[in-house]
Amino acid sequence: MDNIQVFMRIRPLSEDEYKRDRTSESAVRMLTDSTVSIPSQRTENFTFDFVGTEDCAQEEVFEAVGKRAVEQCIQGYNGTIFAYGQTGSGKTFTMQGARDEFTGPDDELRGLIPRCFEYLFARIAEEEARCNGRVKYLCKASYIEIYNETIYDLLDPLIRTCALREDIKKGIFIDNVTEETVQDPNEAYSVFVRGTTSRHVSATSMNRESSRSHSVLMLIIQSLTQMDTGLTEIRESQFNLVDLAGSERQKLANTSGMRLKEAANINKSLSTLGNVINSLVDISNGRPRHVNYRDSKLTFLLRDSLGGNSVTFIIANVSPAMCNDAETASTLRFAQRAKMIRNKAVVNQDMQGNVPQLQAEIQRLKLQIAQMRPNGSSAMDSSLAGSEYTVSPYSETVVSSDSGSGGIGARPAGLETKEHRIMWKFVLLVMRKLQETERQKARYAENIFELKDSLDRHRRQLQQQKLVLKLSKAECEALRRNTSIANVASAENNALREEITVLQSALSAQPDYSELIIENHQLLEELGYMAARQSTISDLPDLTEAREAIESLLISETNAIDLKAAFPIIPDDAVYAGLEAKIKQAQHDINDLELQRDKLEFQINSIEEDWQSVNEGTHKLSTASTDDQVDAIIEKTMDSIVGDQARDTWSAISSLFTRTF
Repeated sequence: MDNIQVFMRIRPLSEDEYKRDRTSESAVRMLTDSTVSIPSQRTENFTFDFVGTEDCAQEEVFEAVGKRAVEQCIQGYNGTIFAYGQTGSGKTFTMQGARDEFTGPDDELRGLIPRCFEYLFARIAEEEARCNGRVKYLCKASYIEIYNETIYDLLDPLIRTCALREDIKKGIFIDNVTEETVQDPNEAYSVFVRGTTSRHVSATSMNRESSRSHSVLMLIIQSLTQMDTGLTEIRESQFNLVDLAGSERQKLANTSGMRLKEAANINKSLSTLGNVINSLVDISNGRPRHVNYRDSKLTFLLRDSLGGNSVTFIIANVSPAMCNDAETASTLRFAQRAKMIRNKAVVNQDMQGNVPQLQAEIQRLKLQIAQMRPNGSSAMDSSLAGSEYTVSPYSETVVSSDSGSGGIGARPAGLETKEHRIMWKFVLLVMRKLQETERQKARYAENIFELKDSLDRHRRQLQQQKLVLKLSKAECEALRRNTSIANVASAENNALREEITVLQSALSAQPDYSELIIENHQLLEELGYMAARQSTISDLPDLTEAREAIESLLISETNAIDLKAAFPIIPDDAVYAGLEAKIKQAQHDINDLELQRDKLEFQINSIEEDWQSVNEGTHKLSTASTDDQVDAIIEKTMDSIVGDQARDTWSAISSLFTRTF
């Protein structure tokens, strides 16, 4: 059981931050080489495994983080490196470097990713040369991003979406993601650059190229070793390089529209990450908690890296600016909590070979260990009575997963040399393989028994259904014999009913001549009425002209309205009088609304001016250091504010800042 390793890096102060704060003083105070504090936030001290100051070089970060992670992955452990921090804190510079292309080992500004590529393939070459060709390595790379809670394959030309899947053997994996085989650092970095060009980035007030998504570069490192006994040892590790999108306050980033939606999704996923870490810390302290990995695609994908089978490193990137001290304190609190998580990392290895070979190898190793020990092989046999074991990723000793000393992980005395310890690990590995084979056989036997039981149940149900079908057929045949005579009479009755129905429909189809005569007279009267109105309708004005006349009347400033002269449509004068009254009332209402609008615009402008004065006074209060300065700022701001309500608002804000400072 090992804690997550946490490293902190402070980037240099930028020009924009210096202009905003008007000081070069750092918000982060170094207490020791590994302990820092933030005096402006009055927070507790933070202690980490490594603290890089503003002049920390990329090589130092790689030696402290990247090199250790690659070594663990070569040995068969899963490894993960997180870059966490607010937007613009230097996460992408730490992971990628200052340039977008691979310039080789002479570039001192290259980040963790190219340095890890170089060291990984150098170590692979060393291992293959040391083993004289008995070990073969294979590396596959895939690159994805999580944008607005959707996973995109950055190596696919169409940038298609992918789905997360969970399997008992494979664990959490991404379905149908592109995997490309890489054989040297140049190929690996070209894959990384090709995927990086497809990432979602945009400019904000805090960063010209702010990452709007979480990116995960995944390396699958597989090794195949041919043993002298004919067995094949297979190791497979997954190395995740994660560049998280930065958390940001909308007031400082000035995001809106689509950028605001992206920031909301980013902050939501980072909040879920914080909740998961809080739950894992409670579990590490002995308090049972449910860990909500599924609340975010990021936490669900990296579940093994957080409280699982992985050697995890977190790099907390912070800004030294005084204006970002609150975000810096939040980042350090997150890193401090993550440091308390304990992962259970084991070597992902397997042995291939037939059962006789495995049994013979076990007997041979037992005999060798028994010859090394003075007490014979009885203690060796008793030590193999356990069931589980783990190998610590930071040592070469075998550690029992049980609290007692009698498990399979209890190493007998006499294994002092490295070769003896390796042999002991191999024995344990073979025993675990045999135990897993026996458990798998038992599972297969249970499945066969269940399938047989299910087959018997289906057979019994089939027999019952056949019997029911026979009884139903017999009943149908009896009913058919008894109703043959009744069917003949019912057929004759049906024919007669059909004939009656046809006669009734023919009778109803005959027309009623009296109704037709009445309808004809009504139509003649309507025709005369329409002809009389035709002359009146022809004198009506055009519809477009009438609409324009109505609009001109509504916007007219005069009170005199000759509606009858403008629209000679209705002959009744009373109707014209009513319409003229309604138009006058509409004009009066429009004038009132315009006055109210002008009044509201004046009030809004006055409130905005007062609020601007309040904001300026608030900013000045945050920089004031003495009580006299605070009182002077308050008095000046109170004089510039008009209205009792604005004065009350400023008094509340000033009292809050007075208590704070």
